[in-house]
Amino acid sequence: MRDLIPGPLFDSLQQYLVNHGNHAESGWEAGSAEEDTITGHLGAELQRDWSRSVRFDGERWRWRVRYKKFRGRGPGAFEAIAGADGIIQVEVTRSEASVSYYKGVLFQAKKNDIRHDRRLIEQVQKMEDLANGCSAVFEYRSDGYRAVAGRPFLEELGTRAVFGRERLQPLGSFLGTVFLPCDAGTRGLYYDGVRRLLLLPTEQGEVRAIRVEVGHRIAIEVESRALI
Repeated sequence: MRDLIPGPLFDSLQQYLVNHGNHAESGWEAGSAEEDTITGHLGAELQRDWSRSVRFDGERWRWRVRYKKFRGRGPGAFEAIAGADGIIQVEVTRSEASVSYYKGVLFQAKKNDIRHDRRLIEQVQKMEDLANGCSAVFEYRSDGYRAVAGRPFLEELGTRAVFGRERLQPLGSFLGTVFLPCDAGTRGLYYDGVRRLLLLPTEQGEVRAIRVEVGHRIAIEVESRALI
């Protein structure tokens, strides 16, 4: 999304994601009983109100991060359909042009070592079947939270029995330096929490809508307003 967000604002958002994501393991002791609780702590750690505004090209820009825990259970549960625990998405809205741009990454989160988790391969493949390059894996451990994009995770396990842990990077670094600049995730992928719809871009340039209950949504919102 670097091409859509002014440089100074992008830099502050990137640094925020790196710093807070890399220190999210502070919630490990309280939530280590299950991944769902840990993800809730992660969302709370990343959440913040509107940043200070930045003036750029005749507009005033700002950003915020919002976290929402949905029901995520039952026959329409996100994990059962998409293999994912939740979604992290970016929404850039230019008020003057009345247009919004979206990008999202689906994630599956696991406690402790992910290198031997065979079920995880099936879950990541489900996410990738929805949209190529749309997925990520989060590994929660007491010594830090780490992440890797889903496609390289699958590709490496296609050639060896165990995923190389050196391919993982700190979670905040993944969010700020891989996901945010567009090296992971899919443009146009977005979860509408009001209508409970996952919106997926297709190769034909259309939008596919899937009715699901997302477990977790972390939304990064960037907006601009014309200077008065």
